[in-house]
Amino acid sequence: MSSGTIDKIKLALAVLLVVILPFSESLKAICIFALLSLLLLQLHRKEVEIKLSLFHYGFIFLILSALFSSAFAADPDKSLKGLRDIIHFTITLFIFQSISNEKNIRTILWGLYFSTALASLLGLIQMVEDGRAIEIHSLGNQNYTAMYLIMAATSMISAIIFSRDNALYLKIVAGILLSFTLVASVMTAMRTSFVALLLFTVILLASRKRIRTALLLSALLAALVLPAMYLNKYMWEKLFTLTSLRNRFYIWEYAINKMKENPLTGIGLNNFEYTFPLTYLQEAGKTFYDAHSLYMQTAAQMGLPGLISILMIIIGFIYTFTKKIRTTSDFEKGVQYSALGGFLVIFAGGIFDTTLHHENAITFSLFAGLMFGYLSTGKGLVNHGDTQGKK
Repeated sequence: MSSGTIDKIKLALAVLLVVILPFSESLKAICIFALLSLLLLQLHRKEVEIKLSLFHYGFIFLILSALFSSAFAADPDKSLKGLRDIIHFTITLFIFQSISNEKNIRTILWGLYFSTALASLLGLIQMVEDGRAIEIHSLGNQNYTAMYLIMAATSMISAIIFSRDNALYLKIVAGILLSFTLVASVMTAMRTSFVALLLFTVILLASRKRIRTALLLSALLAALVLPAMYLNKYMWEKLFTLTSLRNRFYIWEYAINKMKENPLTGIGLNNFEYTFPLTYLQEAGKTFYDAHSLYMQTAAQMGLPGLISILMIIIGFIYTFTKKIRTTSDFEKGVQYSALGGFLVIFAGGIFDTTLHHENAITFSLFAGLMFGYLSTGKGLVNHGDTQGKK
């Protein structure tokens, strides 16, 4: 099988993966491992060369931390299921880092945009029929749905701002897809992801990249999102209540105590369980199975090694992003800001929610992989078999 044929099959599977990501759990796993087999073949034939950075070592160390934690977990089977998720999104990082052709990257991103907008539209229709907040089943609960939608939305925003000035029709199409996606994200009635969206917008404006387009788009987004929030009464009321934050303080205290009891191993993935005391009237007797914070969850479940892994990923990403953002082309900036949007949802939103999870983690790994694969930093993946190169 020639290198060109392998690249075409990889592209087809990559597009299939992003298209079915909001729709099918089983096909997602099949695509990931099919893509992995092709990547391993290319590595064996020395058609690709992987150079690791601190960012990549963070993912690898996270796998080792999860494996070590699972050995000491009260329920190892549950913990190993969590390890499987980490392996999935780590594999995704390396797979998409091997795709460095600009045309292929555009194809993958547009596949993601259309599938996300379609999932949003179907979710909105179902919401009207059921009379409840939108939830896309294969993405998890409403919170995870909002995270995924906002990550896709920030990538669409990046595509609009950094696309060529003469590609007006593409900006219009992306704007339409973005509108469906943002309205659907508001209708999840979840707030945390919008903190990431706000931070993304502030960073984008502060960078003064394509400032006129960025200002105009920001104004249009505000004109769309704020009325949608107001019309969604449940979402509007949640914006001005701190009840959930008070609840989190109790859960976080419990998570910290669990880390103190098991500083090197944690309690194991998916082994977190906290029940509010009966004296706490608001949530009396209610049990929570996550710490409502990526950092508290990681500390409780994987101890200090898990937290160190997360810190490595954060530092590695920030270093690479800031190192090249001023010298790259507009297309490269678009790819970088797509990854930044995912990064903010996972690690800024992770202050208040457990974010490194299933499709959300896979989507971030996808964006980050494309960024590391395309940037010419010497720390990415060089594809010797790609005869087309960067367009």
